[in-house]
Amino acid sequence: MQVRSGISHFMTTSRFDLQELKRRFWRISRVPTATLVVLGVVGFAGAIAGTWFAGEGTVSGIFATINTWQQNPPVWLQVPATSKMYLLVPTFVLVSAALATIKISPQPQKWSRAVVVAIVLALTIRYVLWRSLATLNLSDPLNGIFSLGLFFLEMLMVFTTSIQLYLMLKVKDRRREADRMAVAVESGNFAPPVDIFIPTYNEPAFILRRTVIGCQALDYANKKVYLLDDTKRPEIKLLAKELGCEYITRPDNIHAKAGNINHATALTNGELIVVFDADFIPTKNFLTRTVGFFQNSEIALVQTPQSFYNHDPIARNLGLENVLAPEEEVFYRQIEIIKDSADSVICCGTSFVVRRSALET
Repeated sequence: MQVRSGISHFMTTSRFDLQELKRRFWRISRVPTATLVVLGVVGFAGAIAGTWFAGEGTVSGIFATINTWQQNPPVWLQVPATSKMYLLVPTFVLVSAALATIKISPQPQKWSRAVVVAIVLALTIRYVLWRSLATLNLSDPLNGIFSLGLFFLEMLMVFTTSIQLYLMLKVKDRRREADRMAVAVESGNFAPPVDIFIPTYNEPAFILRRTVIGCQALDYANKKVYLLDDTKRPEIKLLAKELGCEYITRPDNIHAKAGNINHATALTNGELIVVFDADFIPTKNFLTRTVGFFQNSEIALVQTPQSFYNHDPIARNLGLENVLAPEEEVFYRQIEIIKDSADSVICCGTSFVVRRSALET
């Protein structure tokens, strides 16, 4: 009996180990391809660096040859011994072309984007050629590692920027589409019920008052405004009663804002859900400009840009608040548009409309 018990225990352990091995293999096999590529590149670079430091003849000879090329770059990369003033001509021509394009087309058009992108790419290619053929220090392994490391990090940034420049040529202007889609909303032919969520934690009542009133003033009849109070404050409940909006709270604060929205989603039934942070005031036409997009059953979410009425503190301290665009404006009005062209828009947690069925499936 003891022997059979021991065999049974051994066999059970073997089956457990086999299952655990399968689970580990499954986790490893699910590693993203990009991660494997990066690990492979890092491993290969580490092996090359190790052989270089070890003084391996072939590797050291290759880097010595490249270093000789760096010390003797092509003629068109060398600074001329005579007058250097003519070197400013390309810069003057390109800057003049960029300024003329901006003057002629203050609002970006396809042709103006193409001109600006072409200028930036030309300058980028010229810089990369100079940087790769005339600036690397490969005189010894230590200097070479730092020089190449900085160079490849720089090229990574150049590569990502170049991708953004390419995507700028494919930017989609949604304004005309919004105009076309808004017709059915304004005529009442498409008016799905909309639940407007205003999640709050510790924002003062005077800020919430402005947000609630702004949401109630939206030019759209089939809507309900919900104040989602995550701290169960009596004064906020009174504010909701005073303004005539719905008030929702919950027994805990699990998962913070996301949990607050999930809790309210389960208690409401509007076909579309809009979320505004406690300090956001929508324009009156917010819903007429966004709801129309959901006539397309494949649309799950519409993210809108944000504008801030208080100036960027750094720009204000410099006296340039009317000159420098705030970083948030650049993201919402430039980066997000580029992401839209690649079907990779980011939901920013506020000022968006989402289809309820997309959240529930």
